[in-house]
Amino acid sequence: MEQICRALQPDEITSVYEVWGSSHFPEDELKPLSSIKALLEQKQYSGYGLFSQESETEDEEGESLLGYAFLLHDKEKKKMLLDYYAFLEEHRNKGYGSIFLQNMRVMEDFPGCYLECEDPDTADSPEEYTLRKRRIGFYQRNGAYLSRVRARLFGVTYRMLWLPPASGFSCTAGRTSDLNTDMDESLEAQEFFLQDLTDFYLSVFPHPVFKQNMKIWLAEA
Repeated sequence: MEQICRALQPDEITSVYEVWGSSHFPEDELKPLSSIKALLEQKQYSGYGLFSQESETEDEEGESLLGYAFLLHDKEKKKMLLDYYAFLEEHRNKGYGSIFLQNMRVMEDFPGCYLECEDPDTADSPEEYTLRKRRIGFYQRNGAYLSRVRARLFGVTYRMLWLPPASGFSCTAGRTSDLNTDMDESLEAQEFFLQDLTDFYLSVFPHPVFKQNMKIWLAEA
């Protein structure tokens, strides 16, 4: 079965979100559909889909959706954040997650993206701790860099990662774009990453919202 990764059109994004969003994500993680549409109109939201061309549920173009990734970004699309990443239930645990990420990384319009993973150290059970560690490990196995940066966003603490494009580590605008070292081993890269991430959040959230609901810091090694 051949898989194809391609950019989603705005109407495809809203359709996928409306049909599957509520079954793939907790209610408190879901944006109102109106917010998604507003971000699309402002050119601060986009998405990719992983499709199969061999399925019993093919659409009229011969494609069947396996999974999707929605990304929040600045208007110039120089900095991106993975907002939603999910697969239809019947296509989970088949290795498509890694295939999709690797396909995304070679897309011409993919500059790399930030990843928010809930901090294992704040888990309220051993099972949740293990799940969060597995999620971080999945991204690391697929080329993501785990930083020392933590972010407390709307009451939830995250470990922050960076998934570079396949061509190499190119995190934004002339600073980290020139660094090709593992961020875990370079204090300079960590500090640049912290500043770039802060700049990104300030570019997509109003300053009062950022000030009231967001805190970003560099943890000790």
